[in-house]
Amino acid sequence: MASLVLLEHDESGIKQPSRSAVAAATKLGEAHGLVVGQGTQAAAEAASRLPGLAKVLVADAPEYEHLLAEPLAALLVALAPNYAHLFAAATAVGKNVMPRVAALLDSQPISDIAGVVDADTFIRPIYAGNALATVKSSDAKKVVTVRAASFDPV
Repeated sequence: MASLVLLEHDESGIKQPSRSAVAAATKLGEAHGLVVGQGTQAAAEAASRLPGLAKVLVADAPEYEHLLAEPLAALLVALAPNYAHLFAAATAVGKNVMPRVAALLDSQPISDIAGVVDADTFIRPIYAGNALATVKSSDAKKVVTVRAASFDPV
């Protein structure tokens, strides 16, 4: 099953942390991107050119203009049945939205990953980055935020 990546964007295209999240997601196989906002045509076109994304989904509506956590979480939960993993960059948006998504899916969020071992196992920093932990999740849906500096952006 594919992974879904929440793609943050601005007028210049897809932001670097989201491109790093795509790099992390592609380590597990097929990845799809999700562009959310209002007036997202240019961002959707930029996302379609990212290597590694097999498909780009677009949610262009007024309720997504300010990337508020509640409508974004509801959208991601609605899309979740089609995906094994939901990824976002560990930015202000990702750190706000993904724990809500995990709670709605009754999953434990896997935050700030620095490596992907396999579909269930990830590496993340602990103790203020002084050590790395390997974490394994048995949840059916993995809700993951990605430490952008740990993956080369696509």
